[in-house]
Parts: sequence; C-alpha cells; structure tokens
Amino acid sequence: MDEIDNKEEIIIEICSHCGKDVSWGSGLFVNRVPDFNDIFTRIANNRVFPLGDFVCRICDNPTDD
Repeated sequence: MDEIDNKEEIIIEICSHCGKDVSWGSGLFVNRVPDFNDIFTRIANNRVFPLGDFVCRICDNPTDD
C-alpha cells in the first residue's frame, strides 16, 4: 500500500528583505516576486526577515536617491 504524503506547505506572505505585507489587499500583491531560496540560504544571505517567501516591488527595484 502506498503512503500518501499530506505535507502542507505554509506560505508566509511578507517580504524577506523588509518584512512588509505582500498579501492580497496590501497594495504590494501584484508585483511581488517569489523568493525561491530556502530559509537556510536566506539566513546565510543575511535577510532581515528570512521567513518571508516573497520580495516586494520596492526591495526588488531599489533606487539610489
């Protein structure tokens, strides 16, 4: 008998750089970019919010003022 893996993936809808909410209705939902790195890579890359699964449009396109 085959076992079925019922592992659910929890997606945390915050920016891994700045921690802003990128969920539906936040104003940052449309242009968010998935962060495909795992949490250990995000920690190694010194992300401030390594639990976040996305990058917001502001952090994705930083401008120098």
